Amino acid sequence: MRWLAVALACAGASAGVAMASAASAVPQAGAAPQASAVSPAGSPAPSASLPREVAAGGGAVEAGPRAPYRPDDGTTILQQVPARRDPAVRNLSALRAALDAHPRDLHAAAALARAYIDFGRQVGDAHYAGYAEAVIAPWMAAADPPVVAEVLQATILQFRHQFDDARALLVRALRRDPRDAQAWLTIATLDTAQGRYDAARKACAEVARNGGEVVGIACLASVRMSTGQAREASVMLRRIDPDAAGTSGEYAAWIEGLAAEASERLGAWADAERHYRKALAAAPTDNFLLVAYADFLLDRGRAREVVPLLAASWQSDTAFLRIVLAEAALGAPDAARDTWLMAARFAALQQRGSDYYGREQVRFALQLQHDPQAALALALQNWNVQRAPWDARVALEAATAADRPGDVAGVLAFVAQTRLQDPVIEVLAAELRARLARTREARQ
Repeated sequence: MRWLAVALACAGASAGVAMASAASAVPQAGAAPQASAVSPAGSPAPSASLPREVAAGGGAVEAGPRAPYRPDDGTTILQQVPARRDPAVRNLSALRAALDAHPRDLHAAAALARAYIDFGRQVGDAHYAGYAEAVIAPWMAAADPPVVAEVLQATILQFRHQFDDARALLVRALRRDPRDAQAWLTIATLDTAQGRYDAARKACAEVARNGGEVVGIACLASVRMSTGQAREASVMLRRIDPDAAGTSGEYAAWIEGLAAEASERLGAWADAERHYRKALAAAPTDNFLLVAYADFLLDRGRAREVVPLLAASWQSDTAFLRIVLAEAALGAPDAARDTWLMAARFAALQQRGSDYYGREQVRFALQLQHDPQAALALALQNWNVQRAPWDARVALEAATAADRPGDVAGVLAFVAQTRLQDPVIEVLAAELRARLARTREARQ
C-alpha cells in the first residue's frame, strides 16, 4: 500500500515537487550523488564566486554562463549527502547488495528502483530517479519489457513531466495487465495534474477495484478537492485512519497531507495547519510536505518560520526557492545572493534540458525578478503541460501583475468549468474577470 501511495503524493497536485533529469550511472547506496554545479555550500559559495554587485547585496540577479566553481581548498563543502548510518540509506545498501548478488532478478531490481524513487521524492534529490532508471534499464531494453518495469519507467517519466511518454507506457502496461493498481493510480495522478478529471475519476475507480478501498478513497478525494468538492473530500479522508495498525509513517503523512490540502481549499487554515503538523510529525524530512507547508506559511505572512523549517533541505531546488522567497519577504541580507544562486540553479537545469520546474520558474520571475511579462509567458507555457490548482494560481497572479487578463481567459474558463475552490484563486479570478469586463465596456 505504501508504494501505491507514493504515486499520488508525487503527482505535484499541490506543491509541485518535480524531479530533475538525473545521472544515468547508479552509485553504491550511501555514496555521494553528483555534486551540484551551482550550489556549493554547507553555506553557499564564497562571495568571490558571485558577481560583485550581488555579493554586495544588490543589482541584477541573472545567471548567465559562468566557469565551473572550483573551491579554494579541500575543506569546502560542495554538497551534503545522506549519511551511511541513515536507516533509508542502509535499506538502499541492502537492496543494492541483493541485486548485485542476483543481477537478473526482476523482483530485486524493482524493489531497489522503488526505494530510489521513494527516497528521492522524500529528500527532493533528482539524482535518485536516474539511479532507479539505470536499475531497470536492462529490462526496459528488451523488446517486450515486463509490466513492472514499464510502470516504474512511467513513474520516472511522470517526475520529469514527460506526461505523454509516461501515459503511453502505462496504457501499454494496462493492456497486458489491467489489474495493475499502481499503473491505474499513476494514470489517475497524470489525469489529475493535467485537469482531466473525468478520466481521473474512472482511473480512481480502478484503483479501488484493484488496489483496495482506502487507496481508492484517497485517489478520488484528491480529484474532488480540485473540482468544487473539497468539503466532500475532507469527509472522505476522515474515513481513513492514518494511524491504523500496521501502516507506516509515510502512509500517515500521505493521508494527513491530503487532508491539509483539502482544508486549504476550504480556507480552513487552522485545520490545514493541524494536518500539516501531524503529517510532518510522521515524516519530518519529506520534501513534498516541507515545501507544501512552507507555501502555507508564506501565504499566511509567516515567512520568518520558513527559513528554519527548510534549513536542512536547501539542496532541494523547490525548498531553496521557498527559502529565497522567505528571505525576500523579510528583507534578509542574504536575499540578493540567494536569488542569484536560485537563478543559477534554473540555468543549470536548462543546460541539462530540464524545463519542468514550470510553476517554480513563474514564481521566481514574478516575485524575485519582478518581471511580470516573463512570468506570464512562463505561466502560459507551464499551463500547456499541467493544470493543477497551483498552476492556475501562478498564471492568474502573473496576469494580474502584468495587467493582461485576456491572456489567461482559458485559465479563467477552466477554473469556472471545474468549480475549483481556493480562496486565493477565487479572489484573483474575480479581479481578472472584472478587468476583462471593464475592457469590454471601454471598447463598446
